[in-house]
Amino acid sequence: MSKTPAVGFCTRLGLVVSLLSPALPVVAETAELAAAEDDASCEFFYGYREKIADAKRTRIDSHLFDNLQGKTIRHIQFNTRPVFDEDDPAENNSLYLFLNKLHVNTRPHVIATQLLFKEGDSLDVKRVQESERILRKRAYLTNAYIVPVKVCTGQVDLMVVTQDSWALEPQFSVSKESEGTNSGLAIADGNILGSGNSLTIGYEQTTERNLVSYDFRSPHVFNSQIATRLYYADTSDGRDLIVDVAHPFYSLSTPWSAGFYTQDVTLDQPIRHMDEEINEFSHQSMYNQVYFGKATDVQETHTQRWLIGFANEEDNFFATPETLQPVPENRKSVYSWVEYQYLANRFGVFKNIYQIQRPEDIAIGSNLAVRFGYGGTLFDNPDDVYRLLVDYTYTRDIDARHILESGFNFDGAYHTQLKKGNSRVWGTNLAYHYFEDEKRRWYVGFEYEVGQDLAQHEELTVGDITGLRGYPSDYQRGDQRYVFTIERRYFSDIHIFNLLRLGAVIFFDMGKAWGLEQYGSSPTLSNVGIGLRFSSSKVKIGNVVHIDLATPTSAKNGLDKYQITIGAQQKF
Repeated sequence: MSKTPAVGFCTRLGLVVSLLSPALPVVAETAELAAAEDDASCEFFYGYREKIADAKRTRIDSHLFDNLQGKTIRHIQFNTRPVFDEDDPAENNSLYLFLNKLHVNTRPHVIATQLLFKEGDSLDVKRVQESERILRKRAYLTNAYIVPVKVCTGQVDLMVVTQDSWALEPQFSVSKESEGTNSGLAIADGNILGSGNSLTIGYEQTTERNLVSYDFRSPHVFNSQIATRLYYADTSDGRDLIVDVAHPFYSLSTPWSAGFYTQDVTLDQPIRHMDEEINEFSHQSMYNQVYFGKATDVQETHTQRWLIGFANEEDNFFATPETLQPVPENRKSVYSWVEYQYLANRFGVFKNIYQIQRPEDIAIGSNLAVRFGYGGTLFDNPDDVYRLLVDYTYTRDIDARHILESGFNFDGAYHTQLKKGNSRVWGTNLAYHYFEDEKRRWYVGFEYEVGQDLAQHEELTVGDITGLRGYPSDYQRGDQRYVFTIERRYFSDIHIFNLLRLGAVIFFDMGKAWGLEQYGSSPTLSNVGIGLRFSSSKVKIGNVVHIDLATPTSAKNGLDKYQITIGAQQKF
């Protein structure tokens, strides 16, 4: 596979708003150098020069590959762009250029092994689009797209353009509680020597325990389709371990999947209610699983899969010096399981939905996963156990101005004889997005959940990041909860130092958690507030920093007039 000189990178918000005039001489020169290989029918492909106005559309529909289906892929060129764009005057300065030198770009062969096509294949537009989605999910890239650059009779040349994210991150955290100060320090490299692999080394000190942790992740070990995570923490009271090795369903057409997972992690579990810590205990979570899956029906419109596996779940609880109430009873479930998956093979590329000024791949249509498990006393269970997990989502877009999302989930266990350990939760959610224009949006969300026989750490809560931003974390507890939210969102064009994208929001939240006698009555809570959103254009997709200022409008007794929430989330 050949590699061309760099073509000016642009954010693909219309699919390639630029690869415009500054890049044309470079591409033309490349075309001239390759002329010896061309026949008389070969022409440079200018079809990617879509109108700049297209970038303002919420839904990005590409027609770049119209009439190219079935042509033979002659060459694949790779343009791996650095974190900071040297062709952009705002980023062509000594600091940013120095940071580029510190960063090792992702190697072209790392990108190549993730594509669902190769030179000599017949061009399949859906495989090209899915390859883009795979690359855009990688934490070490901020953007990726694929364009045709030259078209001949029966043949086509492609270019894969990727932009790296800043991968070297120092991490520091500190918090002060009545019992003492908690602190943490870590260093993370999310793209070791351009390999796409990541390593995080961290130290954490709390009032209860200290730990030194090592976390290695590779989505494609040795440039294969095997994904691996190895996590180990040496703690003052033992060790934590996670090993995850899998050949996932890499694409919608991947014929099989298999994997092994083991986890043994211990965490302190604080329990809060009405802005007070009412209990705490140590929770050891152990989970082991092996599985194999096969895609039994791969169509243009959908994919169906079946998986079988064997799992062992254990939860052990221990008192700590801060334990004020009884700790939950230990649990154990060993069972075999079977799972059915249905995926609609439809996706839309949008912008300014959950991220700021970035392309977002959203699954359209129905997606379902149902897992049923059973284990008897032969598997060392205290009695027969049944396990059921259901996850269903449905998304529909209308006229590129509306998106409606809905979902249902269930997670539960049933023991034939034991009265404890039968916890189960089911929930439903709805979300509606209305786009006035490319910047101004309305969002309405509703969530409702019901639980039964929940252990204390599983109880449903509201407050702070759980949906009611005018109230402290876990302000109310119960076995039922609902949260209703209306937001007026604004996605600006402001790009602070060409590093941070800026958004803003005005919001109203309402909801409550209720249903458990020990916590008394639960009045309806509501709040109003404003917030800022910051998203770095130079780091991995998903990190949106929230700064929210909210004031409660009901049940205000004993609360501060304002509640400030700061944190990083995966959505706007």
